Amino acid sequence: MVGFIPYIRLVIAWLLHVCCFQYLVLGNGWYFPAFHLYGLLLLPIALSPLAVLLISAIVGFTLDLATMGGGLYTSSALMMGLSIPAVNRLFSPREGYEVNDIGTLNSMGFQWFTSRTILLLFIHHVWMFSLEAGRWGLMAEGWGKALTSALFGWGLFLAAQWLTQSNKRSR
Repeated sequence: MVGFIPYIRLVIAWLLHVCCFQYLVLGNGWYFPAFHLYGLLLLPIALSPLAVLLISAIVGFTLDLATMGGGLYTSSALMMGLSIPAVNRLFSPREGYEVNDIGTLNSMGFQWFTSRTILLLFIHHVWMFSLEAGRWGLMAEGWGKALTSALFGWGLFLAAQWLTQSNKRSR
């Protein structure tokens, strides 16, 4: 375990989402800044799947309470929490992960960070925008919003990584 830093990042990302990004509408809803997911992506990779799922549920539930989301954030965060261990296995390096690896740009590299982030954000956003659409006639637009929001989120998270990480690279 790498200490409390990933959990502090999680709380800061949640607070930034609630205070700054929650009601920000960009591109008529086509660019959703889901900054609360940044903290979930930076959880330790060696964390058990159950712990990831519980933390995801807590993040989504508290965000629903803070923003009156009606369960949309809880459901979407749980979908992402279910997907994180599978995606981590999918992008696992040949030699495997080290015990203290976290999903940062400096720790795992640009290609790994980009692939994992975009895939997990797309899974989250497809689920969320599909539930939000509510009917088949709006699914194409919802999935388009999911793709643009996932790419926007990746850019936002990449900028946050570049602003907060040191130049030292461990891998």
